[in-house]
Amino acid sequence: MPKTQRFELQIRPDHLAAARKAAQARGFDSVSAYFRALLEQDSRQSQQHDQLETAVTSSIDRVAKEMRRLHNANQALFALTDSLVRLFLTCTPEPPAEILDATKRRAKLRYERFMLSVAQNMTGDARSALLDVLKGDPDA
Repeated sequence: MPKTQRFELQIRPDHLAAARKAAQARGFDSVSAYFRALLEQDSRQSQQHDQLETAVTSSIDRVAKEMRRLHNANQALFALTDSLVRLFLTCTPEPPAEILDATKRRAKLRYERFMLSVAQNMTGDARSALLDVLKGDPDA
């Protein structure tokens, strides 16, 4: 056992009585042994708290990095979509007025087929959510 040093502690009589009672109830030989055990327990809990805090901090950091990455990817997708729409609008002429209604109907059918194709390439909850939107599900 490591060498110990003497340390005196002054506490109120009612606290000393409570400490004696607690030490005896927990099976300690003395109040000093009880206080040593409390100090060791507090030290262990403090180390565990520090380890938990470190783990939580690193988890939050990982989530923050992932959120930044997703935000950047979202911004890139928005910029790409914007560029494609601008290119499409620049290069594609509007249909003549006399065939506009028929063109809109064909475009709607092509769009629905396109969206079904997109949904088939998706997985999990995103796929079912997109299919619900396409079907006009009121719960979606």
